Amino acid sequence: MKVFNNLTNKLEDFKNLKEDLVHIYSCGPTVYDDSHIGHARSAITWDLLARYLRYKGYKVNWIRNITNVDDKIINRAKELNISPDTLSRKYTYEFWADMSALNVSWPDFEPRATDYIDEMIEFIQGLMDKGAAYEVEGDVYFRIKCHKDYGQLKKQSIEQLKEGHGRIEENSKKEDQLDFALWKAFPDDKETSFKSPWGYGRPGWHLECSTMIKSILEKHDMNTLDIHSGGDDLIFPHHENECAQSECLTGEALAKYWMHNGMVMVNGTKMSKSLNNYMTIKDTLAKFSPNTIRYFCLATHYKRQINFTNEALQSAENGFKKLLNSLSQRLQYIKEEAVNLEASEIEKQFKDSLDQSLIKEFEKFMDNDLSSPQALALLFEKSQDEKSKDTIIYLLSILGFNLETQTSSNTQKLEAMDAIVSQLLEIREQARANKDFATSDKIRDQLQAAGISIKDYRDKASEWSFSDV
Repeated sequence: MKVFNNLTNKLEDFKNLKEDLVHIYSCGPTVYDDSHIGHARSAITWDLLARYLRYKGYKVNWIRNITNVDDKIINRAKELNISPDTLSRKYTYEFWADMSALNVSWPDFEPRATDYIDEMIEFIQGLMDKGAAYEVEGDVYFRIKCHKDYGQLKKQSIEQLKEGHGRIEENSKKEDQLDFALWKAFPDDKETSFKSPWGYGRPGWHLECSTMIKSILEKHDMNTLDIHSGGDDLIFPHHENECAQSECLTGEALAKYWMHNGMVMVNGTKMSKSLNNYMTIKDTLAKFSPNTIRYFCLATHYKRQINFTNEALQSAENGFKKLLNSLSQRLQYIKEEAVNLEASEIEKQFKDSLDQSLIKEFEKFMDNDLSSPQALALLFEKSQDEKSKDTIIYLLSILGFNLETQTSSNTQKLEAMDAIVSQLLEIREQARANKDFATSDKIRDQLQAAGISIKDYRDKASEWSFSDV
């Protein structure tokens, strides 16, 4: 399996650091409002990575954090006249509901920033002891000159970064323009701040992730993640600063592989709450199914940008419906046999009927940096091959599509469709018996125009199926 490593800017063979486990850390949400489709794209991408690694036989420890202390949270809570903790808990629950609706797997560990304040203070003190951090009037900053590889993820020198690249705040307290806050002083706001050796304050955003990663990895006698993932808008300054502070403290790489998903765009601009050009996951789910949203995300390679429009979602919905239509009768049969549509259960129940050559083709694409668009195209290509349908259902479940809900929601529709079409076929049979071939052909042609194929037999009644797509 190969993955594109943004640290080296190369496609590399994936080899985990320890034989028994793969540690993945994905940057999670700042919980002050409902999540939007940009968050869905990132979550679905790293869910796919974790699912596929498990399919490949790896044990995975997928970590996704919750940022529940932030100026945005505090300001929004003031607007709503509730406590920041109440607000952050509300939107944590809303985020979980969105992820569940999208069939995103639960991470193996989901640390909250406020549970690691003591560890953050210890982390900062460790950097100060090494001379890599300094305190000014209750604020504590990281000295970027202490990290010899600063700029490695951004692929720019310190001089280039100083010319204005990235989100760098001007601050006269800093020794260097690029130095960043580890701890921010709020001496007059004890209610939403935390006590530290430097006075009351709150942790810097970059510090949260580094501290949580360090605390979790220490339990496995490690300092280095296998994979650190997130949106490509986080490369600089967030991930760059994580690298700098973690590597200065531990003396080891923060992550072996850095993987980033492309942004969801709206009219050429990144979807974001600050620009008010976003569509929430909930609002999108009111119009489109969870499988449609997953298909929309996976039909484009994770590294590329996606342009969000209602037309693009409608196209994704139509595409996935076509694929499902070709599988509908087989899905219904599996459901009637009470087989759980999770990949492991399908493999167990239908092991002998799985098309191993198709599985190998699927793996060839997925092993090439999670090339889900090519994998989906392959499943479309093979969807009319009767002997491949169990395998396609199996592989769709590996891609994270929830076919349980699809079959449940479609059962009544299929039953109604079957009743209507069967009635028409009876009329057609009567017409054929009376040698009224004009009526018989008209019914057949109208059914074909509606996407339904008819098979006639000499010794039994005609059967129908959805047409090839």
